Amino acid sequence: MANRQYKDTVFRKFFNHEREIAELYQAIRPQDDIREEDITISTLDDVFLDQQKNDLSFLWKDQSVVLVEHQSSINPNMPYRLLIYSVLVMLTSFVDSKALYGTKLVTIPAPHFYVLYIGDDMEKDEDTLRLSAAFKETGADLELVCHVVNITYKEQREILERCKPLREYSYFVHRVDEDKKSGMTLDEAIRETITYCIAHGIMKAFLEEYREEVIKMFALQWDAEEEKKVLRAEGVEEGLARGRAEGKAVGKAEGKAEGKAEGRTEGTIAAVRSLMETLHCTKEKAIELLKIPDDLRPKVMALL
Repeated sequence: MANRQYKDTVFRKFFNHEREIAELYQAIRPQDDIREEDITISTLDDVFLDQQKNDLSFLWKDQSVVLVEHQSSINPNMPYRLLIYSVLVMLTSFVDSKALYGTKLVTIPAPHFYVLYIGDDMEKDEDTLRLSAAFKETGADLELVCHVVNITYKEQREILERCKPLREYSYFVHRVDEDKKSGMTLDEAIRETITYCIAHGIMKAFLEEYREEVIKMFALQWDAEEEKKVLRAEGVEEGLARGRAEGKAVGKAEGKAEGKAEGRTEGTIAAVRSLMETLHCTKEKAIELLKIPDDLRPKVMALL
């Protein structure tokens, strides 16, 4: 299990300077003129009781506060987390809480939310997550829109072409992954990637200065992701078990052949829904994981 006391990540440390942040935000908002001198870092430390930090937040031109998170798995709860982060950033950096009780309007910078994603679960270049997706009823009076940007390394990916530091970071992660797939241990893959990147001018100054720290940070970050994969695998098994149990109960209650067939369908649907809820995946993905027979798939899809 990863050591939670080692709180920084390579991404957070690499983008902890106004110059890199300006280049990143320029890539996200190409229509604006983003300058280093207009950036004020406001990243939080120790947000929750387990001492997690938000990855990056900064003020631009005293008019926008931008919160950025880096993820390697799709997390539908990011809007909720970013809502908490944004309130804390406002109260910590931009708002005198006592002024909120006065009669004069307290103006605040406009918030913008981004998740930079690296991984295999996202095919699109961009997507959005909304806080309202978590609400138990529609028509609520609160919304938060989170823009998910795919920064997984790929030739001619537009966002990477527009931002050199982001392209270099994405390549660094990609090369570690490729080296690990070739049979290297994680430590060997990280060290080989650092050596290669320095020799080829990729994140060169950063890696030369923080080589040993990067090795520790990246190893712990990777361990944390492996931990998540185990939890997701356990979730699949839990979903399968729940679905089978519900299917058996329905089938048994029906009794007759017709009832059993209907029970089989109902049980299958219950299993799919359970897996979708547990893993936050699509119905197509759940059906694939459950290996539902081809003859039953159209009916299941129609009833979901």
